[in-house]
Amino acid sequence: MSGNLGGQKIKQNKFKKQYDFRCLARVSLLAIVATAAVPANAQEASEQESTVLEPIIITARKTEEQIKDVPQSITVVRFQDIDSNALDPSGAIAAKSPNVVWQSASVGRQFFSIRGISSLGVPNNFSDGTIGFTVDGMPQSMLSSQNMLFDIDHVEVLRGPQGTLWGTNALGGAINVTTKQPDGEHEAKITTEYGEHGYAMGEATLGGVLIPDALNGRMAIRFNRFDGDIDSLSTDDLGARKIGAFRGGLQFNGFDDTTVTLTGNYLRDNSNAPFSLLRGAPGFPISGVVTEPDYVTTHADVGLTVKHEFEDFSLTSITGFQNNKMTARTEANDVLIPSPFPLVGSNVWQGVDKEKIFSQEIRLNSLEGDDIRWVVGGSLNYSDLDHSCEAPQCAPFPYSGLVTMDTNLRALNLGLFGDASIPLGEKWEVSFGGRLSHDDIKLKQTNDLGVPGLTGDSDADGTYLTGRAALAYKWNDTAQSYVSIARGHGTRIYPLFSYPNNGIVADAYPAAENWTYEIGTKVALFDDRLELDGSVFYNDVKNGVLSYYDPGLGGFATTFQSYETSGFELQARAAITDELSFNAGVGYTHTRLGSDGASSIFEGNRVPNIPEWSVSAGLAYETDAEVVGLPGSFSAAIDYQYRSSRPADVQSTFNLDAYSIVNARVGWKSASGDFEIYGFGRNLFDERFETFGAAGYFGSQVVSVSQGRVLGVGISKSF
Repeated sequence: MSGNLGGQKIKQNKFKKQYDFRCLARVSLLAIVATAAVPANAQEASEQESTVLEPIIITARKTEEQIKDVPQSITVVRFQDIDSNALDPSGAIAAKSPNVVWQSASVGRQFFSIRGISSLGVPNNFSDGTIGFTVDGMPQSMLSSQNMLFDIDHVEVLRGPQGTLWGTNALGGAINVTTKQPDGEHEAKITTEYGEHGYAMGEATLGGVLIPDALNGRMAIRFNRFDGDIDSLSTDDLGARKIGAFRGGLQFNGFDDTTVTLTGNYLRDNSNAPFSLLRGAPGFPISGVVTEPDYVTTHADVGLTVKHEFEDFSLTSITGFQNNKMTARTEANDVLIPSPFPLVGSNVWQGVDKEKIFSQEIRLNSLEGDDIRWVVGGSLNYSDLDHSCEAPQCAPFPYSGLVTMDTNLRALNLGLFGDASIPLGEKWEVSFGGRLSHDDIKLKQTNDLGVPGLTGDSDADGTYLTGRAALAYKWNDTAQSYVSIARGHGTRIYPLFSYPNNGIVADAYPAAENWTYEIGTKVALFDDRLELDGSVFYNDVKNGVLSYYDPGLGGFATTFQSYETSGFELQARAAITDELSFNAGVGYTHTRLGSDGASSIFEGNRVPNIPEWSVSAGLAYETDAEVVGLPGSFSAAIDYQYRSSRPADVQSTFNLDAYSIVNARVGWKSASGDFEIYGFGRNLFDERFETFGAAGYFGSQVVSVSQGRVLGVGISKSF
């Protein structure tokens, strides 16, 4: 009987997989047919009239080009969208990007997922990311990708494996952040905001020419404060933040055909976010911690970018150095959360993470406007991380709570890469690329008491290829369809929060690997007043590292497992009138854990914290204030995002609830445009959605929650 049931289950899974693929194929076929039906006279009209929608310029393929010409599913997030949520910029990126999730378990345990490609549970170390994250060409670790973003030009969200051009661990995609550069443009601006729960923000920006035809400069400084909005039985309100940040840069352009840009950045973020809350507790969200948590995160970096234009190509060198540190004091005793080991008084976990990162990239590019676009180069990324842990869970009995464990993790990644796009006649274009990577990883664990059984080391290395290929067909100057295939590959993973067993450190987990297949269409309609971008995808992932909380063990367990994801994205932006604009996106992701790997106990379950449906929409309106007898102009904007329910953990113990968020902003700007006053509502209806969840003891459920509503006003003045 059991054998027949097993056979039926396999057949059902195969039928389900075939059905999903057929659905995706039908959606893509309809998109291609719709594109082919675009009338030629629409293109002719567009050539006769000026473009209403501003072209979007991106650097997804390491060169400047319009987003409509790139055969990939990409979302561009504007700086206004980042500024609209100053305390959670990563959440703002995800809110505007279909099939993108910002998973926030606690401070230092926050990470992106794209199209369901994710750390399966909680990350094992700060390199255990499946999404690449870079700022101005410098790769970031998970410890720095949670930092506040400000003075931003735009953010590019690239779906599908991006290891070819964006380096290691870009298994499911990449987030490419571009800040405002010291390009000589004059800007002198002060902005301040005040709102509920002690929210306050102050920012000053200054930029312009320092020495004509020789030196430009730019600097920005920001302060943020928030008093917290999570009640606590024994401490001050939790979720408080105090942030200070500085960004500055100099650009030397007095050399022939050469530009040298030097940048620096510093941030300090102090918060008291709770590690977890009891779901459904009276007065939720409310914490029962005895001692107030305390997290202090600092980040400093220096970047040097050199660009030189030769006659037939350009050379770019990007050098970066980062220093990250996080000091955590976390209270483990929450009297509201059931535990088989009742604790009296405080039980504080202490942790310190220090990370140094050096990165170097050198590449040669074709010149802008060349018929054949190409790039070749090499990269080096080296990280040195020290992790110190003082808590009962950091060491086994009888050393539990008595010994401080220290872990040093060093990782070196070397890469050679190339990518090109070649036109095949007037309609077709083929693009392809690849990267040869080499990893060298070393782990050493020691302790302050010198216990031999808790001391050990291990190393892992590997050389591997990643790549991509796409074929695009241009129906006309405003529409194209494409098919693509890409190969992704991560690094081998050592669990950072572990200890040796009798002096032996377990081997690193296998590297995750991924094949992605994508079909898409991009089209402009109605004389370039409307742009549509649609794509369908299928991911086949092997060796995804899976971590989960096991209440029976009273701690986390780790294994590795295969999984599949499939779905689609549809994005639109429109200029409805000269005053009214619209943007929207909808995404669907179906996920399923497989049987390949060290364990199959979760086979058939969904990938945790991945919603099937993600929706965003926004309206922006600006008009003359003369209608009410005032100079200047009025503006109003409203944004909406929806995420469907999703499993909290790999066991599918319970689902995190679906949620909808509404943000709004209204303002008045002077006729000269140098003064603005505005009001805002962030999370207007006070939706306290759950950002992470896990099963606790005795059937309890523990979660992390988002920030609640903040109503406030702001003033901005330019000089």
